[in-house]
Amino acid sequence: MKKYLLPVLGVTTAMLMACSDDSSSSPSNAVDPGIASSASVDPGLPAVSSDANSGLVLSSESSTPVVDPGASTYYAVFPTPNQLAVQTMYNNWIAKFYVTYEEEVPASEEPYLGAMVEKLKGSARIKFDSPLNTVSEGIGYGMLITYFMKDWEKFNRLFKYYQAYPVSAADGLFFMKWMVKGDEFKGGFSADATGGSATDADLDVMTALFLAYGETGNVEYLNYAKGIAGAIYSTEVNPTTHLFMPGNDGLHMNDGYVYNTSYFSLVGIRLAIKYDTERSAAWQQVLDATYAYMLKVQAAGNGLWPDWSNADGIPTNPENNSSTGKLCDYFGLEGVRIPLRIMWDYNWFGDDRAKTLAETAGNFAFASTGGDISKTLIKYIYQGEQPKAGQGGAHFRGAFCSLWTVNATLSAYTPACNELIVNTPFKTTNSLYFEPSMQLLYSLFLNGYFIKYWNY
Repeated sequence: MKKYLLPVLGVTTAMLMACSDDSSSSPSNAVDPGIASSASVDPGLPAVSSDANSGLVLSSESSTPVVDPGASTYYAVFPTPNQLAVQTMYNNWIAKFYVTYEEEVPASEEPYLGAMVEKLKGSARIKFDSPLNTVSEGIGYGMLITYFMKDWEKFNRLFKYYQAYPVSAADGLFFMKWMVKGDEFKGGFSADATGGSATDADLDVMTALFLAYGETGNVEYLNYAKGIAGAIYSTEVNPTTHLFMPGNDGLHMNDGYVYNTSYFSLVGIRLAIKYDTERSAAWQQVLDATYAYMLKVQAAGNGLWPDWSNADGIPTNPENNSSTGKLCDYFGLEGVRIPLRIMWDYNWFGDDRAKTLAETAGNFAFASTGGDISKTLIKYIYQGEQPKAGQGGAHFRGAFCSLWTVNATLSAYTPACNELIVNTPFKTTNSLYFEPSMQLLYSLFLNGYFIKYWNY
């Protein structure tokens, strides 16, 4: 949920008062992991672009996955998939938030873009809450979504946009600046980018590129992903705690000792271990530190995680002027992403640490809703008695429903919650992109689209 409005303004305290409360198990396969995507592109085809303006021009030769998807091992217990509803949701999400350069930039405005024209032609972006703006977080979501939908043309367009706004290409920082501010003439395709990086976006894009390489064998994906991985490790990982900081440079909040657990991409770390070979041991250290931190923070609370916390796991205001920072002792609009990070890793790798995290959080979710996903709230206090709060949206419902896929007992409640999530239409009263994006990602997970195409 983006996010950064001001640089770090002061020293964060290690007390709970730093926040204001302003008002190894047997795998199972309930879903056939080899279900075909209903997207229009054959999942076995590589990402190919013959358009000189569309970014990467990739090999037309397909690489054969090491393992047939149907032979892969999965650990989560899924409801019967509703692919039609997911395809409809994807189509609606694309129509609402995805826009291409050619659709938005009239030829008469191209001279004002200067050298950016060739960098942006053939690209696409995801509209932010202010529709003329774009954040790297949205590009990350878009690349994961289009990857799992096998919509390669859109995947490549989004990747080209990400490449057009590097934090510092000269310094080898391959990740995108966190926001591009559009204007009424050039729309969201302008040269006005701001700020440093956003680690969650960088991890999501890196993950999507590693996945795309593993499926297609196109080294352009691999090389850029390794570039992102190296930049993340050198500028966005705290060298003492081995945990991800929210961004590079000025976003090392409280000297790199304030963390957002929803950024912790467990699958992304595993892919870095495999492909960023010169740092494999270091990435393993990051994975182990990440799991240890998540378990520690969860054990000290009600079963979930606060949106922001310090090295000791204590809820801490990051002082970035965000609403989630001021309410950092809640599991809210940041934390709502954590279950996807955990369940994706558990489903693919069966890590007992992920199972512990998911079962603890899933039991909390069940106790607080009685198994009725419509009773989710918009936020949950990390420690203490739950305050009154408004009804949670489809993203909170998706988070809790995904946790219930962790074992056979809780999964009895997933058919009902999945149908509610996939059949909830996007809100038409605003342009806010975060809830629909998370709703779609959780729907893809719950309905079998997170498919493994090779061994790791």
